[in-house]
Amino acid sequence: MKMMRVCFTFLTALVVLTALAGRSSAVNLLLNGDLDNKPTGASGQTPNVWTLDEFKTNSGPTTDLITIENFTQVGVDTSPNDFHGFVKAFQGNNITGDYANLNMYQDVVGVPGLTYQFSGYIGAGSNYSGLLPGSPTQTLLTIEFDNDNNRANGVLSSVTTNVGPSLTPGTGLPGYNAQLYAVQGTAPAGTLFVRGVFSALNMFSQPNPDPSAFIDDFSMQTVVPEPATIGLTLVGLVGMIGLGRRRS
Repeated sequence: MKMMRVCFTFLTALVVLTALAGRSSAVNLLLNGDLDNKPTGASGQTPNVWTLDEFKTNSGPTTDLITIENFTQVGVDTSPNDFHGFVKAFQGNNITGDYANLNMYQDVVGVPGLTYQFSGYIGAGSNYSGLLPGSPTQTLLTIEFDNDNNRANGVLSSVTTNVGPSLTPGTGLPGYNAQLYAVQGTAPAGTLFVRGVFSALNMFSQPNPDPSAFIDDFSMQTVVPEPATIGLTLVGLVGMIGLGRRRS
């Protein structure tokens, strides 16, 4: 009887924890992930809440490598009021090597041991420099795990996925063939912050039309175990309980 009570208690706890974990995984931890919240409510502004690191290889710090626009729809929202990020690769110069570099990132509170997924929609104009074979342009999604919210002094660990090889050129609607891309990693010991980073590095000008990239609908979520994994864990624990009963 005592063993049955232990089993029942364990099963109840497992169900509750699984339900709670599933609920938290559906929450976007980012603020302004859809990029619709702008400082003045108009096109041509920089993304609100997000931190921007913009520079050119030779010229140094710069601005205007990304603005929020609504001349096309990128991602899941196709309403006329939807805004997206317009990434201006044409600000860079391949002849002089003065490439345009953009890092756009945001920190959320992190918990060691949890797995996080950072995702977003990315589209490429037909002449985006990242589409050229052998191009130095890199289009990246990165998760960084940190013990402070200062990216400049290093991170505990990071995971990066290069989405460039998967980009498909598009012209105009619907959303420059934007697709959902993601990267995920598990927070190591000491993690206090998790940082989602979109990077477009070593960009340069190409002929018209559309020498740009387009981004929207970013999300940071925790990742819960697959149901099959939970089931296998449950079977294993029940087997251990049965073995304990036989030994007693």
